Amino acid sequence: MNELYSIRVEWSPAYECIISLYTYIYEKERKHYLLGTAWKEETKQKLPASFADELADERWEVLHRLVLLVAQSPQTKSVEEFLGWLENIPPGEIYERLAPWVETIPLNLGEIRDHSLSLLTRWNEHYFSKVDPHILESLQRSADELMVRVKETPPIDLVDHVTNGIWIEPMPDLREVVLIPQYHCAHSSVLDFYRGLATCMYPVKDAATTKPQPLLELLPITQCLADEKRLQILRCLAKKTCTLGELQKQVSLAKSTVHHHVTALRRAGLIRAHYTGSTTISYYSLREAFVERLPDLLRSFFHTSE
Repeated sequence: MNELYSIRVEWSPAYECIISLYTYIYEKERKHYLLGTAWKEETKQKLPASFADELADERWEVLHRLVLLVAQSPQTKSVEEFLGWLENIPPGEIYERLAPWVETIPLNLGEIRDHSLSLLTRWNEHYFSKVDPHILESLQRSADELMVRVKETPPIDLVDHVTNGIWIEPMPDLREVVLIPQYHCAHSSVLDFYRGLATCMYPVKDAATTKPQPLLELLPITQCLADEKRLQILRCLAKKTCTLGELQKQVSLAKSTVHHHVTALRRAGLIRAHYTGSTTISYYSLREAFVERLPDLLRSFFHTSE
């Protein structure tokens, strides 16, 4: 049996600043985010027109490398502190910090750093510095609570719990998983693998609320259960684990359609996506805990005042 990896919990406002910009730019996944298109349009109105136009054509793809740099920065108490550190760090040192984890590193690190710094500085000025402080406090609280749970919960179960169904299998070369709370990409998690390391930015979907919101968890579950094909997928997975191709044969749909269904089921916490050392899902399994969780969610929703 492979040795189980360890868990490290990280939190800094710099992480959320980075992922909020990523959420704004990355169109493909926005339909899955809790904030959705309305947030994008509201945020766009807060930005200078020239910056909004620039971001409309931006294909900023350095999120994961910046996450690794935040994790190694000695100055992360604020976004401004991290950006100041990033501005002054030599490209050669950036290379040295990334080299243990990243197999392919671009040669123009200085240019990439300067471009990322420009985007994040303006994004922080016009948007992130004005984010509700309660959101950041909620993320800090989630990280603090998770640090306590690390001592008493098996790593594989802890990842499953905070991500609502991501199951990172132990692998010979996977030594550590870094868990980072985030709000802007909820309900999604942002997962990446490096050499001996995985980073997972897990969703805290109720970070913007001041009291429990059972509907945020209940609605995705009930929407999934109201679909016949998704129910068929659940029944298949109740019998055995399946790959995407095996599920496709069982429900007789196009592979892209089955992928859409399993993505919704995973985000709702009804099934697990099993990862074995890469961001490609190896297979799926039923997450039976939701069967017991559903009555509690219903009771909580019925007795929660608006």
